[in-house]
Amino acid sequence: EVQDGITNNIEVILETTILTVPEIIVTSQRREQSLMEVPIAVTAFSAVAIRKNNITAVEDYFSRTPNIYITEGASRQASNVTTSSHNLSIRGISNIGGNASSFGIYVDDINVALVTRNPHIVDMERIEVLRGPQGTFFGRNASAGVVSLVTKKPTNKTESNFSVEYGRFNSLQLNGMINIPVIKDKFAIRAAGLVSGSDGNLINDHSAGDGNGYSYQHLRVSGRATPSEALTIDVSMTYSNEEQDDFGLVHTGVLSDFVKSICFPPVNCPADGDLGFYPENTTRYSHNEPLEIKDTHGIAVGRIEYDADAFVFTSLTGYTEGTFWRAGELDFASTDFLTEDNNDHIRSSFSQEFRLQSNNDSPMQWIVGGIYAKDEEDEREDINFGAQNGFGLPDGFGIEIGDYQQSIETTAAFAEVNWQTTDALTLIFGGRYSDDTVVRAETQSEFGSPLVAVNGENSFRDFSPRFAINYATSEDVSVYATVSKGWKSGGFTLDPQRQRADFGDETLWNYEAGIKAETMDRRLRLNMSVFNIDWKDVQVSAGLFGMDNDGNITAYSGVSNAASASSKGLEIEMLALVSKNTEFGMNFGYNDAKFVSFEDAVTNAGTMDLSGKPLPRAPKITLSAHSLYDVKLNDNLNGFVRAEYQYVSQSYSRLNNLAQVLTTRSLHYPFEIPGHSNWNLRIGAENEKYRIVAYTENALNSKYYTSTYDFGYVNGAGVLPSYRNFGVRVTAKLK
Repeated sequence: EVQDGITNNIEVILETTILTVPEIIVTSQRREQSLMEVPIAVTAFSAVAIRKNNITAVEDYFSRTPNIYITEGASRQASNVTTSSHNLSIRGISNIGGNASSFGIYVDDINVALVTRNPHIVDMERIEVLRGPQGTFFGRNASAGVVSLVTKKPTNKTESNFSVEYGRFNSLQLNGMINIPVIKDKFAIRAAGLVSGSDGNLINDHSAGDGNGYSYQHLRVSGRATPSEALTIDVSMTYSNEEQDDFGLVHTGVLSDFVKSICFPPVNCPADGDLGFYPENTTRYSHNEPLEIKDTHGIAVGRIEYDADAFVFTSLTGYTEGTFWRAGELDFASTDFLTEDNNDHIRSSFSQEFRLQSNNDSPMQWIVGGIYAKDEEDEREDINFGAQNGFGLPDGFGIEIGDYQQSIETTAAFAEVNWQTTDALTLIFGGRYSDDTVVRAETQSEFGSPLVAVNGENSFRDFSPRFAINYATSEDVSVYATVSKGWKSGGFTLDPQRQRADFGDETLWNYEAGIKAETMDRRLRLNMSVFNIDWKDVQVSAGLFGMDNDGNITAYSGVSNAASASSKGLEIEMLALVSKNTEFGMNFGYNDAKFVSFEDAVTNAGTMDLSGKPLPRAPKITLSAHSLYDVKLNDNLNGFVRAEYQYVSQSYSRLNNLAQVLTTRSLHYPFEIPGHSNWNLRIGAENEKYRIVAYTENALNSKYYTSTYDFGYVNGAGVLPSYRNFGVRVTAKLK
């Protein structure tokens, strides 16, 4: 990657002896380009950067990207524990509501967000984080931005590596890769995977429950055939299995008005005060039964690329499938108040894309394509009262029995033209036409009511254009400006008690300008962008619990387009080779994201005016920095010390948390997420064959949390406390 695409351990040594920042090639525009030539804000991590940063999960690369914020979840998979778990925001834009996602998660150009939002980082070639709408190439799931992960492909070289990592809480991970050329220069296969497990960082004091330990298994097998110089065929199959013992929350003892209203003897609220509450208590909880979580998913990708003299034809076929199961503890306390008997969620997605693009030195470069995709979901959930419910209802009385089936069928066509009018000036015009059809059916029973079934169908259409200009003021400096539209299709909710409620499309326009520069003989890379986003008809979900005049618990859920919002900000990324041995990097983001108009916001704290209030998951400041000192210990061994710093300012993880603070202005804790920072430290040594690293994350043991779970019932709102982690990782390159 420094000069000849070298991606093994030798590259680390080269990077510190050749005093130039390494070039990074990205494919965000569906063609290989230097990061410095792409007229959008992209943060990219090469294979070497992934290793240096010890990136193993989505939160690791998001924390090193400006104006991106993630709320940590109790389970590794995103949004599979609750709707408030493990969510993310890009430039303040996030999934506040609706059926479609505001962002895409792509692995080898296939959108996998339906089955996982946290793909395992195993044998990765590159990670690209694209900020702002990417509708031309990525469609409705890209109004906020896109995360694109590119796996390493089979090569005509026999090689393998193996690593073992042991850390705190009896955490063990084994990671390996093997590449075999089966037919020289014609066919090769590559396999990579990991096995991981831990006892978890929290302790369940109840004898009937478990801690929050986990076990993961992940395997990817890929093959590459090159029958001729022009034809390349890639096929890969990925399987992941994840099991979590419990959803461990540490409670704050802060009760919502609703919980207070339904708390009757024999239930005392809060129920487990003898354990202590956060922040005095950061490790203990009491669950009378575990909340078991099992999640499996598979990803299949087939890619055919024919490289002719004048054009390149690409066929891309993808299929993903996931199964999620959860059952057990739901009141998160030692009392038998509430249980989830079953939550089964089956998800699948099929897509077929064709692309045709120019392949010459003409100043006019073009690409056209089309895609068909179908996403399907089937979910059933049973929630019941326990024996200690306080209402005199029998053990197992049904609170909610429901299931839904939904499909979103998409057809789309896209095109883009890059016109290099002069050696310095490039104009880009592109757009995508999309047609979505949503079909949904629901069956539901609430609080003992009869099962009622409803269904519906609707279609949504959109054209999202993109305009960009890139001007190279010199060989090492370019400026750009981009105007792009983001779109999220509408839908409807089906409440069997209140029939069908439709909501419309959501759109946003992103106006962005930036500069990309490499100066000081390419020892300093500096990228800066400013943006202004106009977000209209924002889809906002509301889910409320309450009591009617007869004392019966009632539930309501729905989606509206009642809000508009704006987001504006600044992003700076810098990498400097200070000396032969020292590297320094910094990423800074400023983001002012707020509702422009939201007069009748429906929240758990009542209907209120949120106009001018901040968007959820939108801290004003995100900052990360690192310093690396790399020194040759002898002719065969290189040593290094690396320090990392991260800071995020105050935010709100959910709309209801913001509403709670505004209603009770003296009660910011725990619904307002405080600003927080932490330090990571790494020290290690490596040569061409071996690498050993000792690390500590959150080295100063800073106390913070990134999300407030206000469904904590009898113990009040809950948080997932931060903790210090440390361990050792050893990697061996076997061939």
